[in-house]
Amino acid sequence: MIPEEARSEIVRKRQAGQTWIGISEWLTETFGIDVHRTTVQRWYDREVFPNEEPADVTEYSHTNKIKLDKKVQTLKTEAAYWKKLYEHVIKDAVQKEVVVDSIHTLAPAIRAVQIPTPEKMPRQRRPQIVVAPLSDTHIGDRVEKSQMIGLNAYNIDIFNRRLFGWANQLLYLVELRRGIAPINKLILPMLGDMISGDIHDELARTNVDNCMNQMIRGANLIAQALMFLAPHFEEIEVPCVVGNHGRMTRKPPMKDKYMDWDYMLYQWVAAFCREQKNITFRIPQSFVTSFDVHERKVLIMHGDAVSGAGSGTSIVNSITKMRSIFEFRRVLTEELGEVGDIPDHFDSVMIGHFHRVDEIDIGTGEIHVVGTMKGGDEFALQRLQVITRPKQIVTYWHPEYGCIGKETLFLNRYDDSNGSFKDVLPNVWINT
Repeated sequence: MIPEEARSEIVRKRQAGQTWIGISEWLTETFGIDVHRTTVQRWYDREVFPNEEPADVTEYSHTNKIKLDKKVQTLKTEAAYWKKLYEHVIKDAVQKEVVVDSIHTLAPAIRAVQIPTPEKMPRQRRPQIVVAPLSDTHIGDRVEKSQMIGLNAYNIDIFNRRLFGWANQLLYLVELRRGIAPINKLILPMLGDMISGDIHDELARTNVDNCMNQMIRGANLIAQALMFLAPHFEEIEVPCVVGNHGRMTRKPPMKDKYMDWDYMLYQWVAAFCREQKNITFRIPQSFVTSFDVHERKVLIMHGDAVSGAGSGTSIVNSITKMRSIFEFRRVLTEELGEVGDIPDHFDSVMIGHFHRVDEIDIGTGEIHVVGTMKGGDEFALQRLQVITRPKQIVTYWHPEYGCIGKETLFLNRYDDSNGSFKDVLPNVWINT
């Protein structure tokens, strides 16, 4: 019963103070045999104490008998306790089963109804408007995958493929939405940082092209995207604001902020699309503008005016201050009449700049942070230790409920696609 090779180890373990139960479990684990602890103990007694006879009962003292009786009584008490507890558990379980059985047996059941064949969803006749911002395209920036631990790459060719994918995916989502509601209008806000610019020395050194060519090549490609979308909508509205990467000064300007390569890009896009009568542009010199979606007003700005590194709190604080400015402007409008094309209030906001997709409720609507087409770059990876996919958003607006849906377009999926717009310009740009 006891393996020969285990015998010396059993003696050693017992003399080291290990219990019989522990030795029995060791035999099972090591040799795969089940030996009861009492069997091991008897074997041990025979091997270690071969000449000793079992102690006579008469040798037990009166004191030992008392100890044994006390131990027996303790065990009887414990057994009674566990028996009582067991009976209580059984009784409680039986009571619960009786209650459950009574409910299933006696409770009245609702009559079964016939399962109908699903009907086609009725088409809502109230038209919706699609708002699809285009922001932070950073045309001309060069992001090397080898320097990004393989997480992203970017250049004008990749921008072109992502733009082509963006336009096609936008149209596909709109066609899906048209299954439940008419969509006749597209609003396409452009929120700045459309080109990489040369505001940092390393950008000027590593950009794939100079600022002028970044601007005109980007304008040519974006204009083609707009013309691709134009036949699918009765109206396309394009409100624009400048960012900070396209500025022509090293320090961010407060005066003449519109003197920016973004501003020039918007003007050229408008020039390229001037024959398409259902596309209209709004290109103000102000750093903010707005557009109407049904009965709601949406404020747009790039977002570089927000201090505080783009935290949710800093964005909300900035928008709250903008509300107070618009309240002041409302009073000024009552005194002096309309000033420019800026409204006297706003309900929702769209901003770029922070290269992420986010949404913050402000009571009257939402602040939409709309993402970047470029994705993560070396600065974000090394200085900020953050990374984001190249994304833009599409929002759907109902005439009564406002923004009723948002979808995120992931654009790196198009990096290896063959689809792109024509990135060729003649010597005379207007002849494109």
